[in-house]
Amino acid sequence: MNTAQNLDERDIFLRGKTIILKALSENDVLTSGWYGWFNSEDATEFVQQRYFPNTLQKQLEFYRSGIANSSTKIQLGIVPNGMNTIVGVVSLSNIDFLNRKAEFGIMIGDKAARGKGYGTEACALIVKHGFERLSLNKIYLGVHADHKAAIRSYEKAGFRQEGLLREEVLMNGIYTDSVIMGILASEFRAQQQA
Repeated sequence: MNTAQNLDERDIFLRGKTIILKALSENDVLTSGWYGWFNSEDATEFVQQRYFPNTLQKQLEFYRSGIANSSTKIQLGIVPNGMNTIVGVVSLSNIDFLNRKAEFGIMIGDKAARGKGYGTEACALIVKHGFERLSLNKIYLGVHADHKAAIRSYEKAGFRQEGLLREEVLMNGIYTDSVIMGILASEFRAQQQA
C-alpha cells in the first residue's frame, strides 16, 4: 500500500485495497476538514446535526469525550491510498457486547472523495471487523427513507430492511420515515462464501 510520508503507520487500523481506516487523533480534528463537514449543506442533507453550527472546539470535545475514551464506539478515519488526511469517518457505535450488536455509521465529508467507492470499501472493512474480530451477531443502521442512494449502497453491502419508523425525522418542514436496516453474522458469512 502506498501511504503518504506523514501518515503515521502506527495509526493504521484496517487496510483495504484503495483506503486505510486509521485511528483518529486530535491532529485529525485540527488538520482535516472534519468539523466543517457538519456545516456543509450537501454533506449533511440527511444528518440531524445540520441544524446547529459545528466549531473546531465542539469537534475537539466530541473527539475527546465520544471517541478517545469510549469502550462502546469505534470511529475510524477514512484515508485514500497516497493521501495523508481523512476524507470521511466510519463507525460502529452503541456496541452492545451482551447482545452482540452495534450501530453502523458513515460520512464521506470531502466532496471530492464521494463516488469513488471509498464508502463502500470502508463499510466492508468495518463490518468484517465487527463480525470477525468483535464477534458481533448483528450490525444495524437507520437511514432516511428518501436517501435512496444510501439504501442501495447498504443493500449491496448485505444489509436488509428490517423496519420503518414512520414520520421519524423532520426535514425541510416535512416529516420523513426512517428505514431500519441490519445484517446478521450468518448473512455476512454466507456472503463471504458466495
